[in-house]
Amino acid sequence: MAASKLPPPEIDSDEEDNGDWEEWQAAGQEEEGDEDEAMKCLFCNAELPTSRDVFQHCSEVHFFDFLKLRADAGLDFYDTLRLINFIRSKVAETEAWSAESSLELQQSIREDAGVSMVTKSKGPNPSGTPAWKDDKFLTPFLKNDSLLYSFDDEGDDDDVEEFNAADKTSALRDLLEGNSHSESSNSTEMKAPAGTGNVGTSELADLTKFFQSLGEDIREELVSPVDVSSTSDVPSYSSSGAPLQDDGPPDAIAVDDQKEIELESKLPNKKNKKDLKVTFAEVAKREARNVNKDYFGSYSAFGIHREMLSDKVRTDAYRDAIVANPTLLKNAVVMDVGCGTGILSLFAAQAGASKVIAIDGSSKMASVATQIAKANGYLKDATNPESNSKGVITVVSGMIEELDETMPVEAGGVDVLVSEWMGYCLLFESMLPSVLHARDRWLKRGGAILPDSAQMYLAGFGKGGTSLAFWENVYGFDMKCVGEEVVRDATQAPIIDVIDSKDVITTSSLIQSFDLATMVADDTDFTAQFKLELLPPRDHSSEELSNVTWCHGLVVWFDTPFSERFCKDKPVMLTTSPYSPRTHWSQTILTFKVPIALSRKHDSSEKVDKGKVGAEDFPAAAIAGRISIARSHRHRSIDISLETSAVSSSNVVRTWPVQMFDI
Repeated sequence: MAASKLPPPEIDSDEEDNGDWEEWQAAGQEEEGDEDEAMKCLFCNAELPTSRDVFQHCSEVHFFDFLKLRADAGLDFYDTLRLINFIRSKVAETEAWSAESSLELQQSIREDAGVSMVTKSKGPNPSGTPAWKDDKFLTPFLKNDSLLYSFDDEGDDDDVEEFNAADKTSALRDLLEGNSHSESSNSTEMKAPAGTGNVGTSELADLTKFFQSLGEDIREELVSPVDVSSTSDVPSYSSSGAPLQDDGPPDAIAVDDQKEIELESKLPNKKNKKDLKVTFAEVAKREARNVNKDYFGSYSAFGIHREMLSDKVRTDAYRDAIVANPTLLKNAVVMDVGCGTGILSLFAAQAGASKVIAIDGSSKMASVATQIAKANGYLKDATNPESNSKGVITVVSGMIEELDETMPVEAGGVDVLVSEWMGYCLLFESMLPSVLHARDRWLKRGGAILPDSAQMYLAGFGKGGTSLAFWENVYGFDMKCVGEEVVRDATQAPIIDVIDSKDVITTSSLIQSFDLATMVADDTDFTAQFKLELLPPRDHSSEELSNVTWCHGLVVWFDTPFSERFCKDKPVMLTTSPYSPRTHWSQTILTFKVPIALSRKHDSSEKVDKGKVGAEDFPAAAIAGRISIARSHRHRSIDISLETSAVSSSNVVRTWPVQMFDI
């Protein structure tokens, strides 16, 4: 992160908080971009700088016009992802790729999409689901495949990015003004080749979803008049990479091969060349700032601080780790990232720290922390440091990434870094990268970080973990229809709630472990395998009679130990496990679309139908799967993908489609 050019001030006992967000947030908006990684060709070992170069190379050298194929077949984002991974897997299998193979695959995909190369007509695909559409190809075939992160980009140089940003902005305005003429990507096809600036229907759906996630002020900016550059020096390209003649924007969309709908272009012609005022990069940056504003603003409300302070498990763990470890804290320089009310800073001062720097991104809470420290005699008097021997706390207002040049401690001058950074499902709120920034900038070599590690676990839960049982009998009335709808909704989004330990029906699995002393921010994006088996029954009720236990989903929780590595006097464990007292984090509940039947009995001698494993007649012996958790394109949010399989005792496997969740 860039250092702040207009640093936010320290807050001391004589300063009043003006609370103006813009004053301290305005600085440090520009970030240096990461260097672009080379992208590997789909069919050979050639590496090229941009996705457009890769696709042009594929067209010219391997006779595979990827962009035109995508446009002809109407492939959406996920189909394109599958296709790239499918091609990479097949090329790896054959270790050779002929022009004939390339043409055969292109024709096959077009046929699967029901697109005739002669008439461009759309029709049903009689051949069933093609191999490349298997959900397993949603998983990257190559590790760190840069093409998967950029194939949806229309261009890579700045001018082309701005040109397409203008086009997408126009498309968003079309949606808002009711000028979107088609709602089904299956019944429309763009006549213009890919890359000419037109936005297809499936892309409009993506734009709509993105637009709905934006802040209100940004939506207003997008729909307000804007001058957009249509430059004569920025060429348009066909899907093969050849420059196109500029005959003006396309003016029609073909629908069902019979009628054409006039499409008014929002792109200006060359006669009205002006500077681009809005780009999607700027919109995304503005949205991140708005999310930060809302995020820190939410922590300005005292209700959330009361909830956290009232969480005895949480607060006692931090107090014990700090106050009960004098060997670590005595005369130490301590930094508290995200101090809130300053409770952890007060514990550190109480434990004998010689200096405590308390930092919060909310200017209001920084002011509150200042008042609290002063009221308890722990605030350092900047005008007369010797006036109060207890005065060791200095409060700083600002985002940690913007304080490099103004922090009241030198780089590498902190002995102990403490923070309560954890969110729902551990990683929601994305505060951990800020803690790691503070660690790398100010923590001395060998310094302590509290907590010093984190682990994430999951297990399967039964019917009691859903609301089904409640709705089955409401004062003697059957309301199952409500419970079924509630469960259906739960398959679309995670639920943050508490699962009773008696409703955990499987073994647990460790899915990720973080060492906060050594990890990097990218480690928070991960994929893990798991295998869960049924626990022994806790009672002798209907479960034992039926020999079947239904697993309705997975429950995720985390531990954050204060281990002996740094807390030698008294190690402490903070856990959000369903087997421990509840915390304000609760657990994260991921509900299956289809519950899975489990049993401890082995399969009978009869052959097990693969498609029935996990059903009541053929209960599974275990649930296997893969979970991926990654930072979302929505700032401070996380995305979760879940793949599950039912495994019989004879190792017959039935797999369900991937489920996507976001927090």
